[in-house]
Amino acid sequence: MQENAHVLYYRQPAANWNEALPLGNGRLGAMVYGSVENECYSLNEDTLWSGYPMHHTRENAPAAFRQARELVLQGKYEQAQQLMEKEHTGLWSQLYLSAGEMQLSFHYATPVEQYERKLDMRTAVHTVSYRTGGVSYKRESFISHPDQCLVIRLSCDREQALDFSFRLSPALNAHLLMEEKALAFQGNAPVCHSLHAHETEGKSGMLYGEKDEDKGMGFYARAEMEHQGGYAIRRGGAIHVFGASQATLYLDIRTSFSGWDKHPVLEGKPYIQPCCDTLQKAKATGFDALLSRHIHDHQALYQACTLSLGDGSSLPTDERLYAHEEGKRDNALYALYFHFARYLTIASSREGTQATTLQGIWCDFITPPWNCNYTVNINTQMNYWPTLQTNLLSCHAPLVQLIREVTESGKRAAKDYYNAPGSVAHHNTDLWRMTAPVGASMPGCGLYALWNFSLPWLCQHLWEQYRFTGDLLFLKNTAFPLMEEAAAFCLSLVTETKEGTFIFAPATSPENEYLLNGKPVAISLYSAMNQALMQDLFSNLLSAAKVLNTETEWTQKAAHVLPKLQLFDVGKDGELLEWNENFEEKEIHHRHISHLWGLHPGHSISPDRTPKWAAACRRSLERRGDESTGWAMGWRINQWARLRDGNHALKLIDDQLKVVEGRAPGKEPFHGGGTYLNLFDAHPPFQIDGNFGACAGMAEMLLQSQEGSLHLLPALPEKWANGEVKGLRARGGYTVDICWEQGRLKQARITADHPGVLTLHNGDTYPHQAGETILING
Repeated sequence: MQENAHVLYYRQPAANWNEALPLGNGRLGAMVYGSVENECYSLNEDTLWSGYPMHHTRENAPAAFRQARELVLQGKYEQAQQLMEKEHTGLWSQLYLSAGEMQLSFHYATPVEQYERKLDMRTAVHTVSYRTGGVSYKRESFISHPDQCLVIRLSCDREQALDFSFRLSPALNAHLLMEEKALAFQGNAPVCHSLHAHETEGKSGMLYGEKDEDKGMGFYARAEMEHQGGYAIRRGGAIHVFGASQATLYLDIRTSFSGWDKHPVLEGKPYIQPCCDTLQKAKATGFDALLSRHIHDHQALYQACTLSLGDGSSLPTDERLYAHEEGKRDNALYALYFHFARYLTIASSREGTQATTLQGIWCDFITPPWNCNYTVNINTQMNYWPTLQTNLLSCHAPLVQLIREVTESGKRAAKDYYNAPGSVAHHNTDLWRMTAPVGASMPGCGLYALWNFSLPWLCQHLWEQYRFTGDLLFLKNTAFPLMEEAAAFCLSLVTETKEGTFIFAPATSPENEYLLNGKPVAISLYSAMNQALMQDLFSNLLSAAKVLNTETEWTQKAAHVLPKLQLFDVGKDGELLEWNENFEEKEIHHRHISHLWGLHPGHSISPDRTPKWAAACRRSLERRGDESTGWAMGWRINQWARLRDGNHALKLIDDQLKVVEGRAPGKEPFHGGGTYLNLFDAHPPFQIDGNFGACAGMAEMLLQSQEGSLHLLPALPEKWANGEVKGLRARGGYTVDICWEQGRLKQARITADHPGVLTLHNGDTYPHQAGETILING
C-alpha cells in the first residue's frame, strides 16, 4: 500500500483538538495531540452520557396532531405549526460527554529536532518521534479492540534517559485516586434538565444528583504504568518517573450503563472491577503481544477495501491540504480521505458498541454542539452510508441495535403523541433512546422538532443490509419486524386526498422553511421527503414479505396505499418541489436537500427510469448551490454521483477538502464547511458525518447497484483517469474489484456470495455459483 494514501503525517504537534489525531476501538476513544513536552490524550467512552431513562408526555398531543391535520387540509399552515409547537413538543435529549484527559509531561534542556507525528491507518497506531540532547525518543499509542484498552509505549535509544510524569484530569465532578503506579478517577455524570446544552453553556441545566435515583452514569477511569529502569514517585497528583529506559501505560474507562431502559445507578452494572481486570490482563499480556493482536484485528477490516488513484505528494498532510487548494495535483489525497473515513468507522463503531454520534466517539465538551447526540434526520444515517458499500458489515451492527432499541422506545411515543400503533421517532435520540419531539414549546421549534420520519429512513439501512448480504435470518428476525412497526405508524395516519392520493399530513422538511405572506413557516400539507420515505418503506416491506412468503395486516395496507402515494411535483423553475405547493424558499441555498431523498439515498428517482424527476433533481441542486456545511457537501457528492456527473462530484470533494481552521501564515480564513487539518469534517464545528458522506460519494462514483444491476464506473471524473479499487460491495452479495486506465474500464473482478445471475447496467448477464469470480474486461 502506498504510504501517502494511508498515513496522516505532520512536522509539528497539534495546536488544538481539531488538529489532534483519533484513536478508538468503538467503545474507547482518544484524541492525541503529539506535544513534545505536554502530551495530551483527550478521552471518551461511548456510554458516558448525561441523564438516565426519561419519558416526556404531552396530554393534548394526539388531539393537537389531528387538529393540525385539519388545519393544513384547509391551508392554515401557520396556525397548524403554532398549535403543534405549543402542544406537541417535549424536552431536549441528553448529552454525550467528555471523560477528561491523560496528560504526560516531559522536560528537555536542548531544542527538539527531527520531530514527526503520524497516524498509520494500516495499523491504527499513532507515533510521535523526535530527537533532543543526542537521544531519540518515541511514543507509540493504540487502542486495542481485542484487549479493550489504550496502550502507550514510551522509549528512547539511550539507557535511563526517559524522565516523565503523567496525570489524569476528569472533565466531570469526580474523586481522584492515586496508587503506587496507578491513577484513577470515579464519579457520576450529571443530568441535563430541560435546557438545550448548546444554547446554555455555563447555565444551570446540568445538575449532579445527591440521591441514587437522581444520579447519572457512574464512571471510572484508570491508568496503570510499568517501567524498565529508574524509579517512580507520587507527587502533586501525578506519578513521576526518573531514569527509565522504557515505560508502558495502560488506560481504560468503564461506566455503569446496563441498557437504554435501565437506570445507571439503581440498575447499573459493575464497572470498577471490570476496568481493573482489563488492565491487569493487558499488563500480563505485554506490549508486543497486545500490539500484534491489535494490528491483526484492525487489518482484517481495514484491508478489506482499498482505493488507489495514482501518485501523490509526500509532504505532510497539512501541507498537502494547502497545496491541494492551490491546484497542485495529488490524487493520493482523495484516497487518503477515503481511507480515513473507513478508519473512523472501524475506530468508532464495532459490534457491541454504541452507534456513532455527531462526532463519532470523540468529544471534548461537557456541553457539546447539538448535545453530540444522534440527529436522525440525516446525520446518523450518513454516518453509515459507506459502511456496507466499503465492506465493513460488522461495523453496521451498532446502527442496527440502535434502530431496534429506538423502535421499542418509539412504540410509547406513537401512542402518547399520536394515539397510533407502530413506532415513531423524531429528529433526535440519545443513549436512552428518547423518541419524543424536542423543542420545549419554543416558538419556531417546529422547524426541526416536528419531523417524525426518522424510523422510515433508518429502516432503509435494514433493507439495505439484506440487499448487500442476502441474510434471510436477518431479514426475518430483525429487518422485517422493525420495518413493519415503522410502516404501521405511517399507514395508520395517512390521509386520502380528494384526488384519491395518499399523503402524510401535516408534514415538515427537516430544518427548512418557506415563506408564506413574508413569514417563515415549516409545516405544510405534505413534503417530498416524507412521501419518498413512505414509498421506500412500503416497497421494501412488500419486497421483504415476498421473500419471506408472508402476509400481515400491514403488508395488505401497504399494498393498497403504495400505488396511490402522492409523489413528486416539479416547480416553475424546473426544480423538484420540496413541499406541496411552489412556495417561495426562505433560503434557496439551504444546507439540507431533503426533497431529493428519492435520488439518494433512496432509489425511486434515477436518470434511466425517471428522467423527468432526475432532471428536476439536477435543477434543484444547481439552485441550492455547492458551497455549504461539510456534511451537506458530502450529501451533494452522492447526489451528483447518482446523476452520473463525476466531474461535479469531484468539484464538491475539492470544496470539502478546503481547510477551515489552522490556516497557513498569510492565508485568509475559510468560513464555510470544509476540513480541519486532521481531516475531520467541519460543519463547522466538527461533525463526523461529512467524512462518511464523502467516502460514500466516492464509492458511488465508482460503483452503483441500487437499480438491481451493477454499474461500473458510473461517475468517473476526468481527473481520476487511472486507478484501482478493491473490495467494494454491491447489492446482491458481490465483492467488486475494478481497475481502469485512461478513463475506461480495464478489468473488473466480481465475486459472488450466492448462486445466481449477475446483471450489468448494459444488460449483460453472467450466471454464477457461490464463490465464483466473474471477470469483466474493458
